[in-house]
Amino acid sequence: MNRVLKTCLIGLAFYAVLLWVSVGLVKPRIESRLNEKLIDELDEIGEICEGFAFELSGRDCSITGDVYTDSDRDLIISSIRSIDGVRTVDDGLSIIPLKDPSISLTRIGKNSWKLDGKILAGEGVTELTQAFERSFGEGVDLETTIQEEENLADLPPSTKIESLFIEFCKFIPNASGLDLSGSRLTLIGKSFSEDLRDQALDFARSQISNYGYDVIDEITILPPTDDPIFQISDSHDEILVSGLLKESSFKDRIFDLIRQTDERKNIKDELHTGDHVRDAEWGPSLARIIPALVAEVDKLKLNLSSESIFISGVVDGDEKKRSLEQLAEQSFEDKKGSFKIVNELIVFVPPEKASLTMSWAEDGSFNLNGLLSQQDLYEQFLSTTGNQIKDKNKELNNKIELKENVEKAPWINRMATLVGPFVAAVQWGALSVRGDEVALEAEVIDSVSGDVLKAMVEKAFPVPDYKRIIQVNIAEPAGPTDEQIRDLENAMMDTVIYFDTESSKIKSKGTKKIESLVEAFLKVPGSSIALLGHADSYGNADYNRKLGRKRCESVRDSLVGLGVNDLLIEIEVKGESEKVVNGRKYESGRRVEFELR
Repeated sequence: MNRVLKTCLIGLAFYAVLLWVSVGLVKPRIESRLNEKLIDELDEIGEICEGFAFELSGRDCSITGDVYTDSDRDLIISSIRSIDGVRTVDDGLSIIPLKDPSISLTRIGKNSWKLDGKILAGEGVTELTQAFERSFGEGVDLETTIQEEENLADLPPSTKIESLFIEFCKFIPNASGLDLSGSRLTLIGKSFSEDLRDQALDFARSQISNYGYDVIDEITILPPTDDPIFQISDSHDEILVSGLLKESSFKDRIFDLIRQTDERKNIKDELHTGDHVRDAEWGPSLARIIPALVAEVDKLKLNLSSESIFISGVVDGDEKKRSLEQLAEQSFEDKKGSFKIVNELIVFVPPEKASLTMSWAEDGSFNLNGLLSQQDLYEQFLSTTGNQIKDKNKELNNKIELKENVEKAPWINRMATLVGPFVAAVQWGALSVRGDEVALEAEVIDSVSGDVLKAMVEKAFPVPDYKRIIQVNIAEPAGPTDEQIRDLENAMMDTVIYFDTESSKIKSKGTKKIESLVEAFLKVPGSSIALLGHADSYGNADYNRKLGRKRCESVRDSLVGLGVNDLLIEIEVKGESEKVVNGRKYESGRRVEFELR
């Protein structure tokens, strides 16, 4: 090798070594400067990239890590490429799914809840909180500890979550929370109804499944805790139905039965239903008996529980009472053991008509007879009458009877206004009122007094409100003889009408006695007759009293047919009687006696 070539080769080798040494000395400084720039530029990369790392090889940069979107990867790469001095970027980034958001709503008290979890930053903690607050309504406290984070998936819309929770609480009043996390919606609570539980789950699935969530059931089914009860209270124009039942369909059936039985009455509904109530085993029995009770019992009170049934009220007649008692026994005959049927039905006794008669007697006494129920009006009338009689120096003979089961006497104040004119104008006679029937039969001192009294009676008791019989005569100089009066007294004492067993029909023998009595009675004006009804001591006492009244009514009808004014006849039911009374012997206890009034 010639010398010139050798010299060139040595020079090239020298420059190569010099270049290598230069590059080796400069490269670390370049990588150091690029590393500093990368660190400054990519300071916040950790927020969008998990496990981010880079490596420099001269001006070439290799990156690794996990990002959640292509836009995040592009942002990182473009940021690195924008750094002066970087030649290439080796992309080692991996795209991973977004992290799951979560919310947990938990009841921490009767009127307080707690909301916590994590949602995507900027998605709206306030909006979500307000949605739940609207669901609760007023009076409920909500404690919120929601955190906002990046790289989280979206929640379903807050309006969807709000409507879902509202419906969940409707189905499950004992809701205690919900949890939305890991693609699962968990419903938490307690319910007495499997049907409502299933409806709540089905509704949740229909609302949330489109967002990729499975619905998880953590609703505990509780056994019923309360016994069923049923009550009815029937007033004049309203039926109050109250109590506690399980099924609303059974409640509707009972109300339909009541309405079909009595359409006129208003039903006040205080009957509640709920799945916390046990089944009413007596339901079929109640449905069987309630139409008859509503239709036949006045002032009905019914109280039905698992231990007993209590029935009270008023029925029309013994037969209906027995029929309802049998129906109750039959309807609840399958109830054994300690179940009780308490039946306190009472038989309706029609009220007697109120009556009042004022009359002048032959001995100059002023007589009051009748039947009233109103204590205050009675005392007021008696006071007025006493004052009028006192002014005349006459004796007041009061035989007015006060009883409970008597119709009201709205006319008693009108009678009080007639006492003075009657006392002043009438020589003998009577003014009587019974129910809506009025009778004035009297002899007056003169025609003027008679006309005034008649006009006042007609005004006080107008037609057609009252049926009137008015007969006013001018007093004749002479009245009945002593002999006629004795004959009437003897006839009253001696006449007794007897009846067959369980009969109120007057026999022919009795009719003749009545005819003789009426003949004597009509000769002594101003008198009145009391009929005393008796029955023998056999059989039911209440039945015997009713039979005694029917016998008196038969005699009264016969007297009226022979010309005796109906208002001059009174009926007194004495009930059971023996054959011998006060030393006097009778043919039997089945009789009607007469008493002169």
